Amino acid sequence: MILNLKLSQRGQALPEMLIAFPLVVILVMGIVQISLLYRGKATVNNATFLAARSGALNHGFTAKMEAVFWSRMVALGHIKPELRSSATTEGLFGNPDTAKLLASKVALAASHIYKPIEIVWPNREIFDYFAVPVKDLEPCSGAGCPFQEYGGAFKPAEKSVFEIPVDNLDARNTSLHNIASGKVNLADANLLSVRSRYCYDLEVPVANFIIWRTLRAVNGANADWQACELMSASFGNNRYFIPVVGHTVIRMQSGFRCEGDEEAGVNCENI
Repeated sequence: MILNLKLSQRGQALPEMLIAFPLVVILVMGIVQISLLYRGKATVNNATFLAARSGALNHGFTAKMEAVFWSRMVALGHIKPELRSSATTEGLFGNPDTAKLLASKVALAASHIYKPIEIVWPNREIFDYFAVPVKDLEPCSGAGCPFQEYGGAFKPAEKSVFEIPVDNLDARNTSLHNIASGKVNLADANLLSVRSRYCYDLEVPVANFIIWRTLRAVNGANADWQACELMSASFGNNRYFIPVVGHTVIRMQSGFRCEGDEEAGVNCENI
């Protein structure tokens, strides 16, 4: 009887293993994908900070910030297959030089068809309230330099540009003003708040579709998700992109200006 009982139980673990094994594999794949996604988020955060730092040094111009952002995001290597070349492959995985890294950055920016950088602060209302006309210094020599006898080699430019002043803040008016549904002073206006967006390519099979499908059901109407939907279509089938967002705040080191229309301060590309 005991022998017959043991014989009847043989193979009982096999159907249990067949049920549990795929679930365990999917779970492991999900853990790997989430780990890679965490690496991508850390890369985006670092690129966002460095882009904002470049903006703080270059009058808040988004073109400067985008160039820095894409140069840091090259590390993830999400470049369209048709835009890859020996230079981009070497720039991503080999021992690259400056030219190959530049080629990789250009290919990456061409692969991602959306604006990665958005300036949250200052906004249009803040700029219009605090911006004042100033004159840059330009190089001069000889009799054209007003302070030549003191060794000066610069003079005020003929045309002025509008910018939020960042110099001599301790000597300027620091009172609070009712702007943008709150109280703001000049020091507040000199903060640069930057939001970044990057469409991250989920790479682990099976897990990528499950994570993408689950998140898309909740966030499908979001503008960031819609931008990444276009990415999925342009890269081809079985590619699942989800938006990864970064945000940073930094103090301006140069006066914030209207990108593309510095003299009039009206048709700004950055706000």
